[in-house]
Amino acid sequence: MGGSYISATTGELRGIPAAEPVLRLTFDLEAGGLSDGASALFLITGGIRAESGRLLNLGTAAPVLKQLGCEARGGGNVCKTKVDAEWTLSDTAIERIEKIRDGGDLTICPQVQYALISPGSTFPIWDEPQRPIRFPYPGQPTEVRIDAHQWMQNVLEQWHLAAAISLVVALPTEAATDEHRTVISRLTTAKQLLTAGTPDNLKASIEASREACELLRKMRPATINPNPPQRELPEREAFILEKMTEFTQALFNYDSAASHTDPHLRGIAWRRENAVLALGTAASLAQLIFAGT
Repeated sequence: MGGSYISATTGELRGIPAAEPVLRLTFDLEAGGLSDGASALFLITGGIRAESGRLLNLGTAAPVLKQLGCEARGGGNVCKTKVDAEWTLSDTAIERIEKIRDGGDLTICPQVQYALISPGSTFPIWDEPQRPIRFPYPGQPTEVRIDAHQWMQNVLEQWHLAAAISLVVALPTEAATDEHRTVISRLTTAKQLLTAGTPDNLKASIEASREACELLRKMRPATINPNPPQRELPEREAFILEKMTEFTQALFNYDSAASHTDPHLRGIAWRRENAVLALGTAASLAQLIFAGT
């Protein structure tokens, strides 16, 4: 590429714990054709767009001064580095973000401008020098989509405002049945619908979790000695697991309201919190029951 250029691409988004929480978006920079010692001042604005289409303006991040010109080595003077855009957020700002996000995914929409404020030891080949403020070219920052789990893990958890917990439900190591595989399939469907996040998806996610619970409540441990003092350790563990069927039945009853034919129940507005409760509890039960049956 002839002349001088500064290119930028969107990188990682993270929450930084501080006296006031900081939202940091990192950009990968590449600069070429700049003379040794050349510097640029970056001004980065940002906004958030929720799945619902609602928007929130983050404003302008703290300005960043970066030296980009470097002495040519090996026949070129291309400099690769990173720039962090940091927005300091108040409790009110975080509350507004969470309100428009409503437990779902969101998109970060950045815009980067820069001004070459120090030409270095020799002035670079700079087209249209009368235009000191530029946008990155040829690489330009793009919007970045952050799913709900990423936001929870990389931002809210770093701010100590939430905890992200992952559950992995594996098939039994021995004697896996079609019922076990169906439970895995329904939990997978429930997760996909929960990720989609529309009201209809959330209701369907709860229904899929209910179908998993319907099978889980029928899974019973091996025969248990009716005389408690004579039970071996595996039987004692199986007895405890047997009691979990009562909890599984209660969860099944809770989930059933999402697919009930009663018009009063059908009018319930199911939220993300309801779907998370249904899926997370069913997955945890499946882990326990699969390990003990």
